[in-house]
Amino acid sequence: MDLIRFACASCGQHISAATGQIAIVAPCPNCNAAVTVPTTSTLAPRAPAPLVKFACASCAQHISATHAQIGVTAPCPNCSTAVTVPTTSTLPPPPPVPLPAPLQTKFQTKKRYETTVILIEDHTAKPTKTKEVKIWTDDFIDARNWLIRELDAFRGKQYLVGIFDHMQRRSVFKDEKGGRLDLLRSRPPSSNR
Repeated sequence: MDLIRFACASCGQHISAATGQIAIVAPCPNCNAAVTVPTTSTLAPRAPAPLVKFACASCAQHISATHAQIGVTAPCPNCSTAVTVPTTSTLPPPPPVPLPAPLQTKFQTKKRYETTVILIEDHTAKPTKTKEVKIWTDDFIDARNWLIRELDAFRGKQYLVGIFDHMQRRSVFKDEKGGRLDLLRSRPPSSNR
């Protein structure tokens, strides 16, 4: 398996990733900064391991020795059987630490219709208050029905309402009058989908 080696731009932590993880954005395992796996390694290849790693033939105990100890025979630290240090490591290198799962963005794609209701409280003895309520939806009928429900629950007579289509970049429904409006007659824009 080919590995891509690179460093975190924030903290310098060396990170390894599989070639199948190219372009994945994930948090750095050290500082949690967002890192993107590059297409090629940006770090120099690793120097040969300073230790030769092998296993005892008798008990399978993992043993490490320096390059200066190659060819030396010594007792296994676990079972005392004589073992000779090989010229190269016979144990596979440890697997790289995988990158954490890709970052989940907190941004959601913007819905098509922005529906706004500004209710003017004029039925109380207190001075007039306003309340703005807004929802986003991809369906004009949902936007219209939500608007009807909001106005049905409102006891005052003055309001401002509108449905803005962000795809067409224009208002598709607007009413700035007092009294109740007939939303049931409003139809979706011609290019709804």
